[in-house]
Amino acid sequence: MSWPATLYATVLFLLCAISGPARPAEPSTTKLVVTEGRDIGYATVADARANLESLGLKAAPASNGGVSFLEPDNGTAWTFVAKDDPAYPAVVRYVYTRSPGVLHAELTILCEAPAAQCEKFRGDILGNLAQLSKKMAGDPTANCRVNGSAMKCGAEP
Repeated sequence: MSWPATLYATVLFLLCAISGPARPAEPSTTKLVVTEGRDIGYATVADARANLESLGLKAAPASNGGVSFLEPDNGTAWTFVAKDDPAYPAVVRYVYTRSPGVLHAELTILCEAPAAQCEKFRGDILGNLAQLSKKMAGDPTANCRVNGSAMKCGAEP
């Protein structure tokens, strides 16, 4: 399973949120709980991006033309897909909160592409977060690795 580069910055943010200080290589005691929000707060993807830019938030460019924004609360990230992505135009808002032993990631998707591409996009995001959750739980069958500007999760080496 391969991640588009636009999701890469958000995954790095998530990994930083869970990793904290360097520790010996052992299974994580942090559980990842993923839920889906219903309302992203904007009627269109363009409205969401325009508002984030009007707030003075800086876009972190991805190699394929997508961008990510990190809100000042350091718990909310927005990822916009690139123009050449089949799900374009689409945005994902991730809201991260942490409690002892649990990292909660709420994701909300606004996708204006045809329904089939939007559903595939949603499925890919949820599938990769499920693999990441397994990895965090110490499941040896879940491998997540970075190759250039893409992250792959899965059982294959």
